[in-house]
Amino acid sequence: MWTTRQGRLAILFAVLATLTWWVLHNMIEQPAQRVRERTPKYIVSDFTAVETDATGRPARRLAARQLREYVEEDLGELDLPRLTLFDRDGGPPWEISAQLGFLLNHNEEIHLLEHVKVDRVGTATSRSFRLTSSEMRVWPKREYAQGDQPVRLTSDRDWLTAPGMRLWYAHPSRAEFPGRAHILIAPTPPAAGHSPETTR
Repeated sequence: MWTTRQGRLAILFAVLATLTWWVLHNMIEQPAQRVRERTPKYIVSDFTAVETDATGRPARRLAARQLREYVEEDLGELDLPRLTLFDRDGGPPWEISAQLGFLLNHNEEIHLLEHVKVDRVGTATSRSFRLTSSEMRVWPKREYAQGDQPVRLTSDRDWLTAPGMRLWYAHPSRAEFPGRAHILIAPTPPAAGHSPETTR
């Protein structure tokens, strides 16, 4: 014969068993909701866009192997982006390339990733150079670029490395390299036909 305490325990165990069965049954029987597939609004292959200044001259050109535009997210994905920034005074353009890119903030910002390269050919008064990094953000209308990952700048046999950089590329252009930078300025080679003097 069960006591009152034993009867209450039996009822409690029965309720717990029923509740456990109900939870497990619903977990198994209820199918998981499918995650909505993320699809672009449109896709453009061999994409090229040119933006002009107030006089109608090209100011910048953006090209990519493919553009995937996600309108609701205000995001564009670029494969192999190539950005050309034309000099307003007719100097050599800035050529920027990367493996991946993202258009952000209504296309006001371009975020470049993986093997980022910035090239500019030299002139009679300036040398050519190349800047490399793994990441860079460009604001074309502000004529400003910023990288928060290590960068390397090379020009002829000279080079500079730094943990980041700030670049104002409009004429006159200037750059800042915050943090500890390392620079090597190679000695000027002797002129042709002249051997360096030796100490006797």
